[in-house]
Amino acid sequence: MTENPGYAQPQAPSGDSDEPKSPSAPIYTAKVENLGGTSGEVRVDDGQTLPTAPTSNVDQGNNPEQFLAMAWSTCLGETLKVVLAVNELDVLSRVRVEVELHQEPSGNGFYFAPHAFISIDGVSEADAEKYAARAHARCPISKLLMGKGTPIVDVEQYKNPDNFQLS
Repeated sequence: MTENPGYAQPQAPSGDSDEPKSPSAPIYTAKVENLGGTSGEVRVDDGQTLPTAPTSNVDQGNNPEQFLAMAWSTCLGETLKVVLAVNELDVLSRVRVEVELHQEPSGNGFYFAPHAFISIDGVSEADAEKYAARAHARCPISKLLMGKGTPIVDVEQYKNPDNFQLS
């Protein structure tokens, strides 16, 4: 198997089968549930719980803009590390993300305007632009933001874990 620095390696198949997983099988599945929108909490399947808050009360928890910025900066930063390693560069890099929330011009809803800023120590601006473009083209969240993902929304029966109540 080829080294793939910075990415989780596919797990061995579970069960009795010695057959490898198909290339389309997920490497990892994050399971997260939100209770109460921005006035509640986000529960990660591993037991971690994070409070959520509207943009007007960020001192009480995190909002979707912050979660998106955290996810994209982390994913893009890790993808950039891989791009730099493939190009045999052992340098420091930084990814800073800002996610703005805007109201639709029609007044009917909102949209995000994400913006990433990449800096790489010790390389020319031209090389930094080249590596940033390669990382952006490979990053799974960048792909999703560029409309190349496959978001699916399904409906399931409501469950109220722990009798959750809005505060």
